[in-house]
Amino acid sequence: MTGSLLSASCRAVLGLAMMLYCIVPFAAMAQEADARLSVEVTADAAMQGAPDTNALLAGALPLLWDRIVPLAQRARADALGKNSRMVARIVPGRDSTLVEFDGERVFAALREAHIAALVAPPRIHLLISVRNVPGQEMQQTSQLLMQEAARTAALRGIELNDSGAGLVLGWQWLDALHAELSVRGQTRLAEFAETREITDADSLPALQAWLDEVLLKARDAYAFDPDAASGEAMEGRSADQATIEISVQRDGSLLEQVALEDALARDPRVSRLLPLSLSSGMQRYALRLESGDATWLSEWFARRGYRLDRQADGSLLAR
Repeated sequence: MTGSLLSASCRAVLGLAMMLYCIVPFAAMAQEADARLSVEVTADAAMQGAPDTNALLAGALPLLWDRIVPLAQRARADALGKNSRMVARIVPGRDSTLVEFDGERVFAALREAHIAALVAPPRIHLLISVRNVPGQEMQQTSQLLMQEAARTAALRGIELNDSGAGLVLGWQWLDALHAELSVRGQTRLAEFAETREITDADSLPALQAWLDEVLLKARDAYAFDPDAASGEAMEGRSADQATIEISVQRDGSLLEQVALEDALARDPRVSRLLPLSLSSGMQRYALRLESGDATWLSEWFARRGYRLDRQADGSLLAR
């Protein structure tokens, strides 16, 4: 009796999913546009009149790389030069020009150059606390550091959001010259603590610079390295192994689940996507690929905020 109820429940979920495929417009299920790919370039005399693509790229690309390339590989991105094929459109304005980049082409260029990238903006719930030597909260300093974090996030492609992974930064002044920072939370940045000497009369700029360093470390922990992915998560897949089992661990609405399934099933590299088991927190599928190459899956899921790992049984887990 229980088995039949479970089977009926599973059929109901599958039926509802198929119904949503039919009635929900695909555009409504598409991902939100990546704001990092829209770069505003301030107008100057050289850009008056018809847009000069080379001049715009010279101004826009460094800002783009600041948002999507980890600091350690930033110089390599600069060496790529100006490629107008990465531009989706240019929108001239009165005081500035908006350059919108094509995400697929941008990340393809980085992948081909073996440059790691942040294919999705890290979402972080940031908490900051600064305490004086007696242990009292320095509220004004904490607020000023939160303002600095918002500025850094906008420039560096970080999304500060209460629904993101928690990152708690706590400064404790030990004496008049030394402060200890404790970093903890649920981001991919390993927890650590460090002490620094700050000799400036105004300690705020030093704390702001320290904060910026930590935020960049937390962001870069989410960078996707195509070379590492092909050597780790997909190791051992031969050309005749075109069907793989993949599980998606997530909490979200049924609509979001269907949107993810639809996007994966529509990818031209996928021959068939067959649900094996569906629940609110875990979905398991049999994925048949057009070829045996599954290396692209890591980046595909990373762009949607997932990390793809190979399990001991050979299956893949996105979470």
